[in-house]
Amino acid sequence: MMSNKPRLIVKAGQHPRRDCPVLLDAPPDLPDGPLALHCQRPDVRIPVQRLGKHLLFVLKDLAAGEERAYRLVRGEAALKGGVKVAEGVGTLAFSLDDRPFTTYHFDANEVRPYFYPLLGPSGIAMTRNFPMVKDATDESTDHPHHRSLYIAYGEVNGVNVWSEPSSPNTGRIIHESWEAVETGPVAGYFSELLQWVDATGFPMLVERRRALLYNTTTVRLLDLEIVLKPAHFAVLFGDTKEGGPLALRVASAIEGKRGGVIQNAYGGRREDECWGQPSPWVDYSGVINGTTAGVAIMDHPTSFRHPTTWHVRDYGLFAANPFGLSAFTNDPNRRGDYILPPGQSLRFLYRVCLHLGNADAARIDDHYHDFAHPPIALWE
Repeated sequence: MMSNKPRLIVKAGQHPRRDCPVLLDAPPDLPDGPLALHCQRPDVRIPVQRLGKHLLFVLKDLAAGEERAYRLVRGEAALKGGVKVAEGVGTLAFSLDDRPFTTYHFDANEVRPYFYPLLGPSGIAMTRNFPMVKDATDESTDHPHHRSLYIAYGEVNGVNVWSEPSSPNTGRIIHESWEAVETGPVAGYFSELLQWVDATGFPMLVERRRALLYNTTTVRLLDLEIVLKPAHFAVLFGDTKEGGPLALRVASAIEGKRGGVIQNAYGGRREDECWGQPSPWVDYSGVINGTTAGVAIMDHPTSFRHPTTWHVRDYGLFAANPFGLSAFTNDPNRRGDYILPPGQSLRFLYRVCLHLGNADAARIDDHYHDFAHPPIALWE
């Protein structure tokens, strides 16, 4: 056991916490090896993972207004479970408790990297199989550039980095290198460097992309941080609805035109009340193989132009887009263009939440506050 074990006080605050990731500064003089947080009442022990100068854990359940005291202790080496990351040829495969979670595809032959499949807490595939699976049954086959969960934008210095290469003006997003790839009891993690290039291969943007996939039970959570910098010269993000930067194509069974429900944080329902509207989060849910399930995308308060506006459609497209203001409002005088000067950056932070039930049953609003307003965690 550790001598003088640090004591941690976790306060839920105004919201109930369930499957809530918590990131905090690490105390000094941490020992080598696995760590855990131990609470005497109730007698629980939860794994802790190092992440740079921070510690990361998942708070399983804490009622609103309550607090809990933990001691940081030596943990046990995980023989199984947690989030594992296995690198293949052009892929990173993530598993949770030894069950498939998602695969990140970054091969040089891809137009851009993407996550596919994206499996919910009961193993349900929450994104469309087409075009990765050409003969998928009863699926929509429009917009083949909608590849599950991906990052893209339609006007970058006038270059289309959204669609598939079909014209001289279509760009690509290219994996350059890994800064880190980690497996752990609390999360799987990667930090990646990429380039956004035009049709000739000339770099327009340098991107640092970070992903965290958490060891949770009632929901599946994926955090994505996107930081964009000009590669050489100023970059103009044009005002268009065609883009994200974060975009997802839901499973065909829950498309709005097939009975799926789009819902935002302000009570908006369906495409008419959610498309082009600002909101901290949007959820898309419906019935898949007899089970109601959904996926929410949450925009963090530190993201560029929070709360973002949304390009979310009844045909299954689901994208956070803070640039397309004139397109969304049908007002040419309301411009969403943005010029990013050399030496500066744009940062976006999103959480993708895969869940059972609809947005209300899954308590998406509480999960949003876990993301935007996490519990207070203080060392004593």
